[in-house]
Amino acid sequence: MINTKRQLAAIDLGSNSFHMVVARLENNQPHTIDAIKEMVRLAAGLDDRNFISEEKIEEALACLSRFGQRIKDLPPENVSAVGTMTLRKARNSYSFLARAEKALGFAIDIVAGQEEARLVYQGVAHSMVQTETNRLVIDIGGGSTEFIIGQAYNPIKMESLNMGCVNFTNQWFETGEITEQRIQRAILSARRKLEWISDEYLDMGWQECIGSSGTIKTISRILSENYQTDGVIDYDNMQKLSELFVTAGHINNIVLPGLSEKRTPVIIGGLCVLMGAFEELQIKTMVASDGALREGLLNDMIENSQGRDIRMDTVANLEIRYRLDSAQSARISHTALQMLDQLELGEEKNLCLIQWASKLHEIGLSISHNNYPKHSGYIVEQSDMPGFSRELQNTLGLMLRFQRGKLNMEIIEASPRFHKDIVMIIIVLRLAISLQRSRDWNTSIKIKIKLKEDQLKLKFPKDYLDNHPLTKADLSQEKQEVLKAGYRLKFK
Repeated sequence: MINTKRQLAAIDLGSNSFHMVVARLENNQPHTIDAIKEMVRLAAGLDDRNFISEEKIEEALACLSRFGQRIKDLPPENVSAVGTMTLRKARNSYSFLARAEKALGFAIDIVAGQEEARLVYQGVAHSMVQTETNRLVIDIGGGSTEFIIGQAYNPIKMESLNMGCVNFTNQWFETGEITEQRIQRAILSARRKLEWISDEYLDMGWQECIGSSGTIKTISRILSENYQTDGVIDYDNMQKLSELFVTAGHINNIVLPGLSEKRTPVIIGGLCVLMGAFEELQIKTMVASDGALREGLLNDMIENSQGRDIRMDTVANLEIRYRLDSAQSARISHTALQMLDQLELGEEKNLCLIQWASKLHEIGLSISHNNYPKHSGYIVEQSDMPGFSRELQNTLGLMLRFQRGKLNMEIIEASPRFHKDIVMIIIVLRLAISLQRSRDWNTSIKIKIKLKEDQLKLKFPKDYLDNHPLTKADLSQEKQEVLKAGYRLKFK
C-alpha cells in the first residue's frame, strides 16, 4: 500500500520515449509536480533477431539512472514502472530489465497489450470531464497502438495492435525518402491491421474520439499552428500535412511550426497510422488528451491504496466465468496461507499468488479433466487479465501448470526472473491441494510445517494420517517430486 504522505512516481518505458511523472496526492487526486521525457527510441535498437542493441541499452540505462536520481528517496510501493511493446517483443528483455532495475532503483514490469490499453484509458478518463456516452481512445506509441472504447472510467473494448510511429517509419520510410506511394502503402498497412477489429468497433460506436500520446499531441499542435484547427484533428488537414511531407521529400528536410526536432524522425510513421485509423474506423474528428499510460499507473496506485485491487476483480470474474468451486478454493487458500506464514514467506506478493492460484487451479477442467493442470496454466497465461503484468501472469500460469503431477525444474528455473521463493510457493500449493483432495477438509485442523536447511517437515494431529490413507499415499508420492526441487519431505 502506498505511503499517502509521500510523492508518487510513474515511469513508462515506451518504444519511442521514456516518461516519468512525479505527483503528490491532494484529496486522493494526483497533482503532477514534475515530468521528465527522453526520446530513447528503444524500438529503433531492435535488430532483425529482435535483440536490443548494447548501444541502445546503454542509452536507456543512462536515462533510467537520471530518473532514479529524482525519485531515490521514495518508498518502493510509491513507484510504478512498466515496459511496453518493445520489451514485450525483445528476446533479451529480461536481461535488460535486470540492469534497468539496478539503474532506476525500482522494480519494472512488462505489461501485456491489453493491460497497456487499460492503463491508457484510465489515464485519459481521469484527465477529462466524465460523460455516460461511449468514447473511443487511441494511443499511438513507438511500437504499438491501443484502441479502447469505454464509458466514464470503465473500458469496455480494448485492443493493442503492432503498429507505431517508430516501427512504421522504419518499415515504410527506412531510407528517409517520403513519397505519396510510400504514404499510401503505410496507410493501407495500418488499415489491414485494423480490419479484423473495425466491424466490432463500428457496431459498438462512440460519441467522441480522444487521442493520447506524443504523436497525436504533436499532430494536433502542427495542425493548429499551420491550419488554425484549434487542436481538432480531422482527415482533410492530415492529408494536407502529408502533402507537405511529400513536398519535403525526405525526413531530414521536414521543418514545420509545432514539430520538434526530436519528434521529426518518426512523425511520418505516426501520421500514417493515424490516417489509417481515421479511414478504417470512419473517424470524423479527434481531440488530444494530456492523460496517458503513466497517469493510468498513478490512478492504479491510488485505487490500490484505497483497498481496490483490480487483479482481485479479474480473478473473481474468471471464477464466475468458468464456474469454479469457490468453497474448495477457499479451503486450499486457507491451508496454503497457514503454511506460508509458518515458513515466513508471508510477503504480500506471495500471499496474493497463493490466493489467485487457489481460486483458479481448476480452471483447466473447462477443457478436459485429463491433464487439467496444464490446461489451467495455459488458460491463465493466454487470457486477458487486467491489472496483471506479463511476468506475474506467467508466474501464476507456471504455478497452475505444476500444481500436481511431475515437477519440471528445468522449466521452472528457466522462467523469467526466477527466484527460489517461487519453488517453495509451488510446493506449498501442491501440498495444500493434496490435503484438500477429498474436498471435506476441516480447516480448524492445524498442520505444522517447518523448513530446516533442505528438510521440509509436516506434522499432523495424532492418528490423522492413519485415518486418512489416501492423504498419506499422496504425500508419499509427493516426496519424489519435492526432492527434484532440492528438498526432503518428511511427515508424521
